[in-house]
Amino acid sequence: MNHLLVVYAFLIPISGKAKTSVFFCILLLFLYRRNYIEYLKISFKNDVVKYFLLLYLVFVIGMFYTDDISSGNAFMDKAKQLLFPLLFLSFLDIRFSFRILNAFIIGVFVSEVVSYLIHFEIIPPQLYVGTGKIYKTVVEDPSPFLNHIKHNIALAIVISILIYKLLVKDIENIYLKILSLIFITTAFINMSLIGGRTGYVVLFILIFLVTFLVYKNKLKKFMFISLSIFVIMFLYMYNFSEQFSNRINHAKEDIEKMIEQKNYNSSLGLRIISSYYSLEIVKDNFFLGVGTGDVMKEIGELSEKEHPYIVKVIKEPHNVYLQVFAQVGFIGFSLMILMFYKILRYKTNDKNRDDIIKIITIASLIFMLPGNFFDFFELSMFVTMISAMVCSNNFNINIKEINYKDITFYTLTCFIFLVIGVTK
Repeated sequence: MNHLLVVYAFLIPISGKAKTSVFFCILLLFLYRRNYIEYLKISFKNDVVKYFLLLYLVFVIGMFYTDDISSGNAFMDKAKQLLFPLLFLSFLDIRFSFRILNAFIIGVFVSEVVSYLIHFEIIPPQLYVGTGKIYKTVVEDPSPFLNHIKHNIALAIVISILIYKLLVKDIENIYLKILSLIFITTAFINMSLIGGRTGYVVLFILIFLVTFLVYKNKLKKFMFISLSIFVIMFLYMYNFSEQFSNRINHAKEDIEKMIEQKNYNSSLGLRIISSYYSLEIVKDNFFLGVGTGDVMKEIGELSEKEHPYIVKVIKEPHNVYLQVFAQVGFIGFSLMILMFYKILRYKTNDKNRDDIIKIITIASLIFMLPGNFFDFFELSMFVTMISAMVCSNNFNINIKEINYKDITFYTLTCFIFLVIGVTK
């Protein structure tokens, strides 16, 4: 199960279907192992698991007073990933923690390589095996396995973690240092080819967070390094990235349309107007919300006269804070904030683990503002990485240092599940 979770982490940024198949195998092994109560008690000792479960329970309760059952079921299908830490921490060994994190980083690297191959037209922007889709994108915005927002968010998180590892000298091998620097550079350039504005914001804020975590006791050094990295990255993006400058210009145009024409039918405008109607829902349903599945139905009714296009264009409000508040009210919203607070305050015996928890959690809190969280990439990434970092169990199993045999095993296993994912 530990080895399969490494494969699962690698597949998170690459294939949702393949990842689901891996999870199914983990679940089968969990059932085959038996002694469920004893193992679940181990994971339930971790306070983080309890808050994930409480948040999930709130959404379950919200299903009892929702009218739009189909939308509620679609949301719960994604929210069920809040239960995964309960399973993961029942078998996860602390010696696999960074192996899981590194597998996710390698998965993002593979996605980046494919993106470059598409950009330089070495491989086609769409690839199918029969009717099975491997990826589908466009040369102008080559994000093969995820949409451009998620692709850039994944790159931003990985860039930040690698910068952190280099600054704290966690990477000792000279060849790995060189590879990490190359990955940081190529990943940053790859972000400039992709039109995901949320990823840019996540990256720039995480740069300040990473340098603060490393140099918080050296204020001058913190300010110099963080501002230097920020200025270099921003100047490159603005002057050499057509996608970045285009997205900035599009944002300006969206704002002008909203101010001058009261036209909210744009990427930025839809986020603002749906947030406005979400607030209206919150005002009338402050404590309990309207139910797990009714937010977009309520927005559709409120906006029917002035902005009927909203519910036709977007499927969620694109502001997770207001979405949850509207779904399950102040009680559910408070539980979600408490969950993130407890995760941020979580202490292990390793400062590097604590800081990586902060990097991943702050990244999530940022992209929840204009984007999504309860989805098959964002939530899956979050619960898996957090589970790996908060893990403290040391089971009586023999684990050797990773070698070529292990790498071959992981490669073949990933390939098998990718084939299953394509043909599924």
